[in-house]
Amino acid sequence: MPDVKAVLTEEIRRLAKKEIKTAIVPLQKTLAEQKKLISELKKRIAVLENKKTVASVSADENKDDVQEEPKHRLNAAGIVRVRNKLKLTQAEFARLLGVAAHTVSIWELGKVSPRRDAKAAICALRGLGKRELKKRLAESENNTEKK
Repeated sequence: MPDVKAVLTEEIRRLAKKEIKTAIVPLQKTLAEQKKLISELKKRIAVLENKKTVASVSADENKDDVQEEPKHRLNAAGIVRVRNKLKLTQAEFARLLGVAAHTVSIWELGKVSPRRDAKAAICALRGLGKRELKKRLAESENNTEKK
């Protein structure tokens, strides 16, 4: 007579394999579909990135043609701070910028904002030292005397 224990374990193994197989086969099909989908998506991404790099290269070429000036953030209080830091009167500050003293006064009151070129000039003055300022003031005085 065969061993009952061995027969039972063998039957349990056989049934368990059958159950596992019925559960795994649909998962394997789903996995294969997902792999195909991922592959297609990777191809699409590669094409889009290629288009993006081509577009950015052409945009960079266009930027080289038209160079944008940096935007300067400057308000009335900032203009006063710059002028006070440089220890200049409104008239001296205006002479350095090539505008009227009244214009500087209006800027500092906040009634009018300086134009782009004036903002750039004010920002350029921020980094100057005392010697350079004196030199530029002397040059601007000489230019006004000659006129």
